[in-house]
Amino acid sequence: MKNYNKTFYKLFNEIADLMSIKGEGFFKTRAYREGARVLVEEADKIRKENASVEEFLKINRIGKALANKMMEYIETGEMKHLEELRLEVPKSVRNLMKIPGLGPGRVGKLYFEVGIDSKVMLKKYLKNGGDLTGVSGFGKKVTQSIIEAIESGQQKKKRHKQEDVKKIAIKLRGILKKIKGIKKIEFAGSYRRGNKYVGDLDILLVSVGRADLQSLKKQINKTFTKITMLGSGDTKLSFMIFPENLQIDIRIVGETSFGSALLYFTGSKNHNIKMRNTAIKKGYLLNEYGLFKDGEYIAGATEKDVFRKLGMKYVEPQSRR
Repeated sequence: MKNYNKTFYKLFNEIADLMSIKGEGFFKTRAYREGARVLVEEADKIRKENASVEEFLKINRIGKALANKMMEYIETGEMKHLEELRLEVPKSVRNLMKIPGLGPGRVGKLYFEVGIDSKVMLKKYLKNGGDLTGVSGFGKKVTQSIIEAIESGQQKKKRHKQEDVKKIAIKLRGILKKIKGIKKIEFAGSYRRGNKYVGDLDILLVSVGRADLQSLKKQINKTFTKITMLGSGDTKLSFMIFPENLQIDIRIVGETSFGSALLYFTGSKNHNIKMRNTAIKKGYLLNEYGLFKDGEYIAGATEKDVFRKLGMKYVEPQSRR
């Protein structure tokens, strides 16, 4: 008996990718990504015999547009909107997203602004001295990492099983603990929320200085044999490891901002919006740097401090939907 949840997860994410390539707004694409997430993480199994638009509308984050598309697919085996998007964005363009460092936004820039419609064309363009640094979203470091990924044949995948990421997280925590000056270590994002599937692995640190990030970079290169650096600065290190095809983002934050940063980068987006709205109603400003009132720092060293100051009950990461 067929279960449609994973099918809709893939189809809705594909729609969001294609819309992003075309330059559609964030809120439009988010509706599809949120719908996809809910269908694999929260919704009951969807089967043909219990399918109806009315039933789909009872699912959190599923609006009428998504519900109609789900019913259309169950009845016909396709989604007209998706088929139209596929015609507008050739498969060779979509395949560019398999290259580390190229998300749908950057692929859209390559296709619509530069005219690059395939991996072969991109490779040829860069080999012949083509310059992407003038294109929005393409700096020298990003361009270099893309070149390295193409030359080494690296590819990425978007979602990873929680248990697979956990093994890498344990290894990274071991590395971080050995580096002097790192005072706090915490994982964030969908991994911390305990999602079945994880995108990137986000890590927050409190450190006494810049040298620690450089030491970490050296240790990372020693530990993982196949790696592409995506970006490196004073407070952030981003890289992708292979063959796992997992992107890892490490950020150093201030000690007084650690809790608010952890709250922000753990998410989910919807939970963060609720927190910020609550803060606004009570006359505060909440962001990743802390909780403020009239420009004065109020809280942010720990998550519980922020919840307490807002008069809210602490919500465990696994329940932040």
